[in-house]
Amino acid sequence: MSAMTPFKGAIAIGVRDLDAAIAWYKEKFELRESGREVQDGEPGDTELISRNEEIIIVLSTGIEPQRDEPPPILDTANAAKAREWLLARGVNVGPVQTDVQGTRYIEMRDPDNNMIEICEEP
Repeated sequence: MSAMTPFKGAIAIGVRDLDAAIAWYKEKFELRESGREVQDGEPGDTELISRNEEIIIVLSTGIEPQRDEPPPILDTANAAKAREWLLARGVNVGPVQTDVQGTRYIEMRDPDNNMIEICEEP
């Protein structure tokens, strides 16, 4: 087993091809299907979790893939380490940036072009 994922949080993401998205998130984030029913979700919504359930990602074809709204956010202790971890898995991830409050973060995109922000916890 590899080291634990360098981030945590719970987000929901709209996807076009559920099976392709499930396979991608499982591979890139080292997740597995929880087997639980998604509360208040659409039929077919799938909950993926990390080994210690520090990451929960709900994938849904009932949500439009993002466009202009703020991206879902996962937390990390170290944005640079999270970036390296994702890059090593072939994820499309941008450079470490700093927002106006001084929070360091990275942005990544999935195959549906959804952006996910990974921010250092204050």
